[in-house]
Amino acid sequence: MSIKKLESQKAVFFDIGSTLVEGPEISPAKYITRLLELPVGESSRLGQLIMCREYKGWEELCCDLDESFRPLTDQQEAEIARLWEGQETAASEINEATAVVARFAGEGYQVGLVSNIWAPYYRSFLKACPEIARISGCAALSFQTGKKKPSFALLKKGLSVLGADPQRSIMIGDTYLEDILPAMELGLKTIWVLCRPEREKRAADQVQKGNWPPPDLTVSRIGELLKTDLTLFNKLYTGGRFLCINQQVSERDRASLDIVKKKKQDEE
Repeated sequence: MSIKKLESQKAVFFDIGSTLVEGPEISPAKYITRLLELPVGESSRLGQLIMCREYKGWEELCCDLDESFRPLTDQQEAEIARLWEGQETAASEINEATAVVARFAGEGYQVGLVSNIWAPYYRSFLKACPEIARISGCAALSFQTGKKKPSFALLKKGLSVLGADPQRSIMIGDTYLEDILPAMELGLKTIWVLCRPEREKRAADQVQKGNWPPPDLTVSRIGELLKTDLTLFNKLYTGGRFLCINQQVSERDRASLDIVKKKKQDEE
């Protein structure tokens, strides 16, 4: 092993929405898609637009929607303004989230945030979880990077900024296809916060049947990690089950995963 590898940091990356904070049930992309009465197939393009650009305010967003989709009515602009302003205060900390982040930091982990999120909701997160923001050494966010998970770009940015070794690092998130699978493909250990089992039913079923690779640990809420033995994550991968995901997943299952990832992106 190289000296660089020995000196590399260990890190833990947290998704934000439904992992550290909770908010409205419907996503901004779905809300705007319905508001503008767009075809279902346009939801993915709209999600890419609002989650991957750093808008200064709702007026700038409305201009982009005008140009990219259709002219907005005064009523639609007013609804988007209300949505934007509501998102500025919509996030609330999930019980014990700050304590969990602080515990990992206390165990010597560099802390990073990796999230598909837009500007107003991120500001709401900062208000709801100021201590998490203070502890975090990196925030790789879709609206700042121009990329969304399951793209590797966000996690790779986090690893680079923190100087972290993927094989000594952990990804914690609530969505299998966006948080868990990409992290496994990069060699990280994973913790699946299965707090919304109804939304993750297919992934949970496929993991349980052995068709999709399992995370290292699954919990029903993030607070459970206050009592988890973290020595579970101290060993480096040395040819373990996640070192090369393609060696474990059949071509049929790999194709199935790719189809599901594409379908999920189209639904957002």
